[in-house]
This record gives sequence, structure tokens and C-alpha cells, in this order.
Amino acid sequence: MDSTEHRERIYAIFGELDRSVEDRAASALEVGVEYLGLSVGFLTRIDGGTQEIVQSTGQHPLIQPGASCPLEEAYCRRTVELDGVLAVQAAVESDDISEIAIERFDLGTYIGAKVVVDDDTYGTVCFADQTTRTESFSEAEQFFVELIARLVGQAFERRDYERELAEREAQLDERREIYRAIIDASFDLVFRVGADGRFTYISPAIEELLGSGPDTMEGKRFTAMLPDEETLELAEELYGRVMAGETVEEAFFPLEDSAGDRVFVDLRVTPIYDASVPPADRTAADIVGAQGMARDATERYRRQLLIRVLNRVLRHNLRNDMNVISGFAETLQDRLDGEDAEMARRIVAKSEALVKLGETARKLEENLDDPADVAPADIVPVVRRAATQIDERYLDASVTVDAPGQAIARSAPRLEAAVWELLDNAAKHGGESPSVAVDVTVADRVVVGVTDDGPGLPEQERAVLVADEETPLVHGSGLGLWLVHWIVESVDGTLGIEETASGTRIEISLRADTRSEHAEPE
Repeated sequence: MDSTEHRERIYAIFGELDRSVEDRAASALEVGVEYLGLSVGFLTRIDGGTQEIVQSTGQHPLIQPGASCPLEEAYCRRTVELDGVLAVQAAVESDDISEIAIERFDLGTYIGAKVVVDDDTYGTVCFADQTTRTESFSEAEQFFVELIARLVGQAFERRDYERELAEREAQLDERREIYRAIIDASFDLVFRVGADGRFTYISPAIEELLGSGPDTMEGKRFTAMLPDEETLELAEELYGRVMAGETVEEAFFPLEDSAGDRVFVDLRVTPIYDASVPPADRTAADIVGAQGMARDATERYRRQLLIRVLNRVLRHNLRNDMNVISGFAETLQDRLDGEDAEMARRIVAKSEALVKLGETARKLEENLDDPADVAPADIVPVVRRAATQIDERYLDASVTVDAPGQAIARSAPRLEAAVWELLDNAAKHGGESPSVAVDVTVADRVVVGVTDDGPGLPEQERAVLVADEETPLVHGSGLGLWLVHWIVESVDGTLGIEETASGTRIEISLRADTRSEHAEPE
């Protein structure tokens, strides 16, 4: 069954942010039973060894909202232990479903996935039927269930975040009289700007956020920390609204730190009135400045950008490739003769491409979830290790390394994955006998350069390496380069690319660290 239409309906449902999470989950369950051809769908909450039904669709008497049972007696017992999907076409023949669960619920078929909220198990999304299936669940069906579970988890996370933000705002209103004491100890950046647009106060948190002390910023216009003209225009517009009496909020507002890098913050700014004017009599003419709060949102910005990229890749690449695979499979079913071998070969090739795409997407998500442990390290062993792996992987390729005995840079273990991806990309697309050279140079910065003799990097994939925002379409071949982009950015490095006489050269530039006594090889 083609899942494209049903997936689009699921995305549309979870995009309806004015509906409650439970209401959207109920609608998603209805789409799920329709797509899977099963009679029952349910969302559970697992807490303290007990399973509770939060939402359900279908007429099963024991699977209704509010119903609960011990987890040991539930079909979901094994689901919460797995990172993937538990798919059972015949429960009585499965070791994953206990006899006591079968006796209690009498379900013949089951498929479920774990719902994770802020890295903790919330519960499960499940679909079932009292009859058994004659065929096992397809990869598309399993992915569909996992997609619903992930979107449910993200919806709960968003709701929790919004509740937390609302509660925090209420607390700030209640503690207005002790505001300065709170902000001086806060991790958030708090500031005040006069009617002339100059800082009259800025909290110590600016040093951690932007690398500059409060004394260096007070007295300067707020434009001093803005990265470009576009941001300046936005800031002037927001400031004008505040001075007209409006409280403004802006998510992912860009600032520029002392090193010239961009930092994204969630910004909230409110007007300051002349204290001598009673609140009931205040107008815009009584505004003497503005005060605001900025919270570092850089990691969340990167994560949301990555999620958009992953969703776009999954919707486009996997959908199109699965259509190709399905077409070949149908042809094989109808023509079991001389073309079978060619059809099978092409199916295998497409399957391998999809597996590689999924693996790269997984690496992207893992690297973004875990903060980089940046520290001085010798990157020469990292480069040599990656080069050796590529040399062994591509037997027809020539991989050479030119590096000093040691090169200490601010790095993290994940850098090896970025170097490996660049070398793999160069060897893979370099023709029948590709030549790949990797060199390490040490000066003001430590630079790792990868040069190939291939046909050059397509413009779309070149944009991936330097993009600060989502491109209209990223194909599977570019997803590995997204991994490089995110890893290098996470260790405060930069990427450069240039065409050479024989091919393409890509450079990873890292901050050098001359204190070799602190360095530990990766």
C-alpha cells in the first residue's frame, strides 16, 4: 500500500498546533488503522510498571482511554525496551508477546513503537487486530508507525516547553521587585536600553554568550552586536515597536560574538515607563527605554534546522526510491525470466542506497543530540585512521596523507566522522581510479585539506557545506556533507571549498592549540 498520502496526512495533523497533543494523537491513530488495515490503534503512558491508555481508536473493550494494566500483562512490554519498532504478525508464535498478555487482550497482530519525550520513555504508539496477518509488516509500515511515535514525542516536548515558558513569565511578573538580584545570577542575558538605543545595563551572562564583558558593551548602541544589515533592519523594527508600547518576542534572533561567529537567541523585549507616571495613565510618550531577555538558542536552532533537513530528505528521497523499488518488484513478479537478474541487481543497489541514507541520517541526529566535548587534541592520528579506512574500502583508489608528526587543535572525537565523510565522498565520485590526497598544515589555525581529481562538486552539494539555513532540496548524496557541516560547526571550525586544476579541494579549519602538554590523541 502506498504510504505517501497517509504520511502527508500525519504531517498535516501534527502541524495543527492549535489542537491539543492528545487530540492530534487520536487523529493520527485513525489514519494509522486506515493505512495498516488494523482495527485498533492506541497511545499509552508507561509509568511505574503500569500501562495506561491515553487515546485509542477501535472497539476493543480493554483498550479505551483511562484503562490500565500492569506492563507485564501488556503487549507493549517489549516495545519500550527496543529502540526500533516491534512488529508481530502472529502473537501466539512470538516470544515477544507473553501468554498472559494474549489471554488478557486476545490480539493476534501487533505493531508498536516507543514514544520518547526529552530522552525519557513516555509510552508507546501501537496498532493491533484480533486476527493474525498472513504477511509480515513491511519496512514502509514500520517506518510509518515509528514516524507517528516520533511526532507524538516532539509534540509533547513542544507543549512542555511552552508550559515551562509560560510559568517562567508568570514568575518574573511576581518577582519584579527583586529582578536585578535574579538576573545577575541568571544564565540568561538581561539588558536595558535607553531611549537613544544605547545599553544602560547588561548582565554578566553576556560574557558566556558572546565572549565580551558587560563593561565593554554598556554605553554602546545595541547595533554593536548585530552580524549584518538584515539583522539591523529587524532590530530597528523591533525596537520601534517596543518604544511604541509593545512587548516583542523573536525566536532565533542572530547576534555576533567576539570571534565573529553567529549566536542565536530567543529574545523578549518590553518597554520601560517613567516610574513617576501611574500605570493606569501611562502612554507611549512615557516610555524611557526598553528591557529585554535573551536566551541562548543556538543548539535548538541547529536541531530544528536539522530536523527540517531530515524530514525533507525522508519525504523526498525515501519516497522516490521506494517507488522505484516497488516498480522493480512488481516487474519481477510479472516477468520471471531472463531479466530477473538485472531487476534483482537494481533492487539491491537501491536498497543499499537507502540503508546508507538512513545510516547517515542517524549519524546526523546522534551528533546533534550529544554536545561536542571540545578539547585540545592531536588530529593527525584521526586523519591517518580515516584515510586508512577509505584506502581499504576503495581498492582502486589512491589515498595519500601528508601530515606533520603532530597537529594540536580544538577538536572532538566526532571530527573523525567528518574527515571520513569527505574522503568517502571524494573516493566514491572520483571515477574508476580516483586519486585522493589529504594534508594537514599548522599555522594560526590547523587545516585539514582533502583534494580529489573528480568531476567537481555539484552546486547543490557545494551549498550544503556553507549553508546557514535549509536549502530547498537536499538529495541523499548531500546528506553526508550535512554531517560534515554540523560536526565542523559544533567544534567551532569552518569549512572552505575551491576548484583546483584537477578537481576539488575542501578544507576543515580548526582553532590551533599550542599547549601540546594538554593534548590527547583522538
